[in-house]
Amino acid sequence: MGHKLRLVLSTLSVVLGIAFMSGTLTYTAMLSDSFDAISQGTLTDISVSVKSGDTALGSVTADLNAGASTVMAGELEAIRGVTGVESASGIITGSNTAYLLDTDGRIAGASTTSMAMNYHTEPAMGHKTGLQVDEGRPPTADDEVAVDPATLADSGHAIGDEVTVLTSDGSRQPMTVVGTVSYAHGATAGASYLFFDEAAASRLLLGGADGYTTIGVTVDDGADVNAVNDAINEVLPDALEATTGETTADQISDIVHQAMSFVTVFLAVFAAIALVVAGFIIINTFSILVAQRSRELALYRALGASRGQVRNSVVLEAVVTGLFGGVVGIALGAVLAWGISRVVAALGMNLGSSVPMPSPANVIGSLAVAVLVTVAAAWGPARRASKVPPVAAMSGEFSTGAEHLGRRTIVGAVLTVLGAAGVVAGAVGDFDHHLWVFGAGAFAVLIGVALFNPVIGRPLIWLLGRVWRLLFREPGKLAELNSIRQPRRTAATASALMIGLTLVTMLSIMSSSASASIHKSVQEDLRGDFIVQPVNRSPLPDGMADRIAALDGVEDVHVERQVIAMTTSQQPLFIEAFAAKDFDRIVSETMVSGEMNDEPNTAIVLSDLAEANGLSIGDTITTLDPSAPLPIVLTITGIFDVADGVSGASIVTNLTTVEQFTGGDADAFMTVDAADGVSAGALRTQIESVTNDDPLAVVQSMDDYAAERTAMIDQVITMVYALLALAIVIAVLGIVNTLALSIIERTREIGLLRAVGMKRQQIRTMITLESVTIALLGAVLGAMMGVGFGVGLQHVLIDQGLTVLAISWPRIGAFLVAAVVVGVVAALWPSHKAARLNMLRAIASE
Repeated sequence: MGHKLRLVLSTLSVVLGIAFMSGTLTYTAMLSDSFDAISQGTLTDISVSVKSGDTALGSVTADLNAGASTVMAGELEAIRGVTGVESASGIITGSNTAYLLDTDGRIAGASTTSMAMNYHTEPAMGHKTGLQVDEGRPPTADDEVAVDPATLADSGHAIGDEVTVLTSDGSRQPMTVVGTVSYAHGATAGASYLFFDEAAASRLLLGGADGYTTIGVTVDDGADVNAVNDAINEVLPDALEATTGETTADQISDIVHQAMSFVTVFLAVFAAIALVVAGFIIINTFSILVAQRSRELALYRALGASRGQVRNSVVLEAVVTGLFGGVVGIALGAVLAWGISRVVAALGMNLGSSVPMPSPANVIGSLAVAVLVTVAAAWGPARRASKVPPVAAMSGEFSTGAEHLGRRTIVGAVLTVLGAAGVVAGAVGDFDHHLWVFGAGAFAVLIGVALFNPVIGRPLIWLLGRVWRLLFREPGKLAELNSIRQPRRTAATASALMIGLTLVTMLSIMSSSASASIHKSVQEDLRGDFIVQPVNRSPLPDGMADRIAALDGVEDVHVERQVIAMTTSQQPLFIEAFAAKDFDRIVSETMVSGEMNDEPNTAIVLSDLAEANGLSIGDTITTLDPSAPLPIVLTITGIFDVADGVSGASIVTNLTTVEQFTGGDADAFMTVDAADGVSAGALRTQIESVTNDDPLAVVQSMDDYAAERTAMIDQVITMVYALLALAIVIAVLGIVNTLALSIIERTREIGLLRAVGMKRQQIRTMITLESVTIALLGAVLGAMMGVGFGVGLQHVLIDQGLTVLAISWPRIGAFLVAAVVVGVVAALWPSHKAARLNMLRAIASE
């Protein structure tokens, strides 16, 4: 390890890659643990509720309250009498049914997600503390409320203040805040929590209906929870079901872990990209170090060391580098996970007090990956070092001779051609797994170009050389010659940046295409000038549509309602409803056959549903209202289609029919048509004068609606850019590393250049131009491949709604300009070091 200072930047590239990998695993594990703690801290030993039907129907695309099913108070007394039951409490809960308004009349809290319930003292699973009063007292009267501490702080209110609670039907309830209450685990997952007494909860959350949404049961200490659960089921009617908290927690945990596995894989892809880029840098580093140590290794051979021993000495150095980088990377990953958790908490997503700590499996896996990546990258240079004849190495031939491209050029060319064929086939082909073929082809092209880079990069280096010679004369000429002197080294360093720029350019095209596709879809497939919709799928207040329709400047208002019905096999069924005159006036729709009318118990069905189930005009569909399971038979009067990219229900009925279902008298959203000659700004102001009284209603123009949808995509793309930034940072370190090591290798040469009259500023210019050449080589090749991959991927995803190809050439140009900046920044330290070399000592060095 006598050259350990030369390995610092390579070790740092391993550190960053492993930090990303370990931090990803640590953070996702912490998320899973936090959600497990939330579920276990909110569930009781046993919960009793109404049996739920099957939920396997794929046509359900909405989450609507279809009426509350309750457990009656008489069942509570029966449960309390079961042997092994220590206590039982009736619990009334509602999701997004009640909100605390802040001092400005807006919804308080980090998000518009709200949980409301009656305050109860039932412990959590295992006799752990459930709800706890943090300050003040719990509500004991119909006009009192307690909230979680974070929501109270956000609202600007204090304990004792008179506040307003807004319910999902738009009514406002004056109440007094009497305390702050939270679950003992402390996590809120970004939601607001409101707690009422039982009477207020029944009135606000159940509409005054008798009973509870669930009954929480605590078993005697030492009792068998499963046995008590079975005993409770024995005394319950068929419509009710008791489930252990452990069973429910396991079900929630499975869902969370499944979601977390996607996040883990998603982030692991970027960790792998970072490690691949780090691999290029490690290959370069060990190649240069082996060349610089050729005489030292030759002396080992002359003293009797075998080829294997020489090779193993280099491999051992790589093992130590990998272990050190892995240990530091794991520590940095834990810090990274902790920092992310704090940022997320500050944004309102409080996940409790869990401390992110890497698991033993995480530590072992990260160290193994660090060592394997480093050793695999160093293996080629180590083998080459062991094959050099001692006489050749001691004469300096090995360290100064030109590189030979050999078989890598042929392999790279073959991979590039085959990969390009796979990309084209995957993009234009119509066969199973064509996306996998596209991905495999793109990967082959990336690797092929990285191997073939020394050849295909020559024209670009030649072109840049002409520019450098014109602008900088001799330093520019030397920069070009130095860039082509070691083509493999230049190519490997450029390839690290090339990979990052390829992915960034491809994502830029995906982002631009997604935004253009959404705007096109909104303009062509959505009708109206404004859309009025509630947050969290709550219904709009009664009469709002009539008040908006009465405004001057409003041509028409089109109302849609949505309900969840049930099939006769107890599967949920999503149904939309609007007046027959509003067909094709809300979204783009086409009637294939028949017609829609306002007659009771009639409906139209989507052509896909009709074909799949053999339905035709005149056939009937039997549905059930979940809260009153009486059959509602719908006669099919028409079959329709919607435009590509438009989602919705497969069954559409009219307003008269939908009112037979629970919740069918409430408007889900509406679109508003402006009269001719009315400005959008003036009409918006009038509409908002109606909706301002309801904080749950949001007014958007169609441009606003499109912008909201593209904003979500932009957030994801921005996050991906941030993740790819790590690969770019590692690539920059690679340029710095290569230049720094090449300066050590060229110490005598630089001394001679100074001796024949080259000034320090010219040395700095030469090194900077070498750096810019490497950066531009990687950026240009990356941009070219990124454009090709982006165009192909857009074509692959046309059926998923990516119908418009949009390439932001100014953004790609900005990437190339940024590459020049990267080259200049990367050269700052190496060029300064080269310019500061002592001339005589440099000439005397070997």
